[in-house]
Amino acid sequence: MNMILQEFLEKAARGENVYISDVRRAFSEADCSILCDLTLPVGGGKRWEIRIPAVTEQVEREFVSEYFYATLYNILSTFGGSRMTLCRQPGDNFSKQLCETLDHVFQVDIPKSKRRGYGKCLNVTDRINAAMGKAPFSFRITEETLDALPAEAEQHSDAVLACRSAVQKANNATICGIDIGGTDIKVVGIQGGKIVAVKEYDWFPAEMTRMEQLIEPILLMARVVRAAMSLPSTPEAAMLREQMLKKGISDEAMQSAVDTCRAVYGEAPLLDGIGVCFPDVVIDDQILGGETYKTRGIRNASEDYEKEFALLGSLKTLLLKQCKPHGKVHLSNDGSLAAYTAAVEMAHSAEADSVKCGVFAHTLGTELGTGWIDETGEIPQIPLEVYNCIIDLGNRPVRAYHELDARSVNNFNTGLSGTLQKYCSQSGAYRLALRIFEKKAPARYADLFDQGFLEHRSNGVFVRQSPSDMRKPLLEHLMRLAAEGDAASEEIFREIGEFLAVTFEETEWMLSPRSRARILFGRFVKHKRCFELMQQGANTRNDVRFIAGDGTLAFTPVMLELKSDPVHTVAQFGQAVGAAYFAASQL
Repeated sequence: MNMILQEFLEKAARGENVYISDVRRAFSEADCSILCDLTLPVGGGKRWEIRIPAVTEQVEREFVSEYFYATLYNILSTFGGSRMTLCRQPGDNFSKQLCETLDHVFQVDIPKSKRRGYGKCLNVTDRINAAMGKAPFSFRITEETLDALPAEAEQHSDAVLACRSAVQKANNATICGIDIGGTDIKVVGIQGGKIVAVKEYDWFPAEMTRMEQLIEPILLMARVVRAAMSLPSTPEAAMLREQMLKKGISDEAMQSAVDTCRAVYGEAPLLDGIGVCFPDVVIDDQILGGETYKTRGIRNASEDYEKEFALLGSLKTLLLKQCKPHGKVHLSNDGSLAAYTAAVEMAHSAEADSVKCGVFAHTLGTELGTGWIDETGEIPQIPLEVYNCIIDLGNRPVRAYHELDARSVNNFNTGLSGTLQKYCSQSGAYRLALRIFEKKAPARYADLFDQGFLEHRSNGVFVRQSPSDMRKPLLEHLMRLAAEGDAASEEIFREIGEFLAVTFEETEWMLSPRSRARILFGRFVKHKRCFELMQQGANTRNDVRFIAGDGTLAFTPVMLELKSDPVHTVAQFGQAVGAAYFAASQL
């Protein structure tokens, strides 16, 4: 048996991580070389070399095959593509046999609703291709020498000036920024360069069964904030504003407050723009993914999911009803908005020149969001579904758990093991807490159940969601313990930092961004100690530098105002402000 492979297989069997980037380095001198050439639906292409050893034993073949499929899956999840050409060497029968399985493994000719596993990434790819007027994705296998890729066109955009221009436009506008997450929606209203309304709304979209249930709360948030911004500075109006912006009140109570506002004070002035941070693939303001955990319930309940998902295409049009005739609604992926938010703030800092290398960001919350503003200041029009990327080919014992089990490494949407969804996210924190506490802090482990965060069922261990949704409280509990110096809890966040370092290595290999820093947003950054622990964990592996997307990344007047707010933090509402700037950039 190949000695390197034997080591990987033994680690996997022991339940240890086997990182895909480590496997890639170990295979760098392997016998078989396959060139992977990807044609993008927006034009142009990308190319990578994939090396694999030619092996004969079944267990080795299975591992090498999984590495190969995972590599292609990560590329497709990140870039999409209209066609992937794989060029193998003449006479290389091992690569030939492996490539011949791709149509079957990725379920190229199977309807979207029936695809599972690796095939799921093609659902997103095919939706993008259809929106671009392209044919469905296909593989092409060849032994012919590939033509050289054409040189990429030189860009002359000024990212710093573009970011500064968006803030200047926001100073003279009435804008709403909406940050949509898996457990809540956060909204800010900005008028004349000042925050005049802030709203947080808890929800659980993964339990919804119809698209209207997902769309209506977003529209309600826009109506509420628009109404709140219109109210005069009187005691009566202040009470009405407080009522509609209060956290936890019902949808009916909010709509009633909006109706009262209209009846007493007249129709609220229309907005100049609405920026939307949406947790899915967004290309040219179109939501085109449809495979995230947030829409899981709708996917499972719908008889015609494609028709149901298409209703999301009306979101921009519906939001435009809250805007002036020439108003703008501008949407982007949550990760992309995180990167954009960071770019805007940094463009107003003493380190403005760093934006010229682009900005790469992650949001850590319900899942891992990823965003990239390249050196031209643009959001690349690719899926960038890095949360779906496979980083771990190990951890074999816990693959047996159902994907909804808190101990599982299996993806909620695809069933695939080792994806970032279960590593750099709240699900990852839960999983690590169970593993680490059970082994090193049994009393802490028992507390997770005694305090009602988790429950044993006949088919596994699950986060309680009834009578109260304990997902956010459980994460808050773990972060608080780590911030207080609990050694076992600290280990959770160091390990998440290590996973982020592996994510850095995988995105470096696929994307080659000029920026080597990674800006982190989301609930994980709310506690400074948790951020420090993640940096420590990352530095045990490589030199990636994290920048906290919190109050330290506040330089524009609006973000500085948010930083000084005694209740609302930059870590929580910064992306909503960034979404407002994103809309202003179009004015």
